[in-house]
Amino acid sequence: MDEKTLMGLLGKLEKGELVTLIGFMMKLGGPVKQVVEDYCRKNVKVQDSPQDVEKEFRQRWKNVQPTVQMFNTCGGGSKSDEDDVRDELKAMEGLLGKQEIPWTARKEVLDEMLEEVASDNSGLTDVLVDIAVKMCQTKEEKIYLADFLADYGNSFYKNFAAAIYAENGKEGKSGSGKTKETADFGIREKAPEAANSGKPVSASDYVALANQYKKQGDAERAFRTVMEGLANVEGRLFEIYDYLFRYYVTRKDEAALADLYRTARTKKQDRDFLTELLYGYYKEQGNYTNQKKMLSDLFSCADVRKLAKWYHTGQKELSVADFAAEEGKILATIKERSLSAYFDICMEKGNTAEVLDYLKNNRQFQKDWADAGHRFSKQLASEYPKEVLAAYWREVDTYVEIGDEENCRHAVEVLREIHEIMERNSWTDEWNERYNDFIRDSISNPLLIGELAKF
Repeated sequence: MDEKTLMGLLGKLEKGELVTLIGFMMKLGGPVKQVVEDYCRKNVKVQDSPQDVEKEFRQRWKNVQPTVQMFNTCGGGSKSDEDDVRDELKAMEGLLGKQEIPWTARKEVLDEMLEEVASDNSGLTDVLVDIAVKMCQTKEEKIYLADFLADYGNSFYKNFAAAIYAENGKEGKSGSGKTKETADFGIREKAPEAANSGKPVSASDYVALANQYKKQGDAERAFRTVMEGLANVEGRLFEIYDYLFRYYVTRKDEAALADLYRTARTKKQDRDFLTELLYGYYKEQGNYTNQKKMLSDLFSCADVRKLAKWYHTGQKELSVADFAAEEGKILATIKERSLSAYFDICMEKGNTAEVLDYLKNNRQFQKDWADAGHRFSKQLASEYPKEVLAAYWREVDTYVEIGDEENCRHAVEVLREIHEIMERNSWTDEWNERYNDFIRDSISNPLLIGELAKF
């Protein structure tokens, strides 16, 4: 039958008859089934329901909320985890433009997100506020956000809250508003006049005012201003710590440096910044006792991305006896704060057994655990291929069980890694057997079959 005749016959079929024909073609399997699937995937546009979009919006926040909480607790985290958070937030932004999500759903997510903004220790505050702004669409919703930032935001976001009030015709909580130009994102003003009511609010405000007094020759008032900032500022303090550190070092006031360190430990904010300054100072002064004390404290407060660096610093700069005595405590602290950093050290020391044991017994979602991106599994695969493969197969089963498109895609990505390891070890027959079993078990999962078609 020529193509023209065939098209004429197909044109006479009703919708139900066409569906029946397509179903018959799918049952034929093989290349015919594949052609039908590819065509449908390419051409059929499925409109997500509002309920689906709302559900996905909530879920994407749930995906990253534990990571953001961990970042706030530890003062940051790995670059790969940060990229995952940013990707999910970008996807949330896309969903906001895709469907109208009810305020009740947006507010539920917003309230949880703003709790993390209030902590302001994750390194993700700016990107969280950016998406929060997009989540608030009506005047009332924007005022709701401004009220929160005015009460709990850092000094920059208090100013930004004032700009929101001004744009929406409402007087700010402090009784004065700011224009958008003076509180726009990315512009952190240094002059004290930029703060509300002309009074310093942030650490940078206080330091800028102190520097003005210094230029006028009033060093005593400059110092007093910075000390007021130390007492009053609730947000970031590194500029004040930097100012006071240099002030005391110039005067060789060791007692004042010790007091400043105790203050930083009490306030916790930017404690790592001052501790690192003091570590360098005591090292330069040849004060080994205090140098060792600061190094020990850094393991408890430093950015988790720097923990391995400080471990190696301790190896080089502490005495052999002191490092041997402290290493167990140091490693325990690193393990508690960042398994990734701890495992990096284990791998360097040749302690692969502990890493492997953890990977075998703690297979969790990639975004939430130490082996994100299979960083350690890939290193261990050459020495322990069977053990790594067993963990990978469990991971595939876990993601398939969840069942949505993204997780099915991840399961197939892990299958590719499994295939590579088995090919490398010439286990072709075993791969074919297991893969065929997997295909048979997956035949009722159209999302997974669609992803496997790209395998």
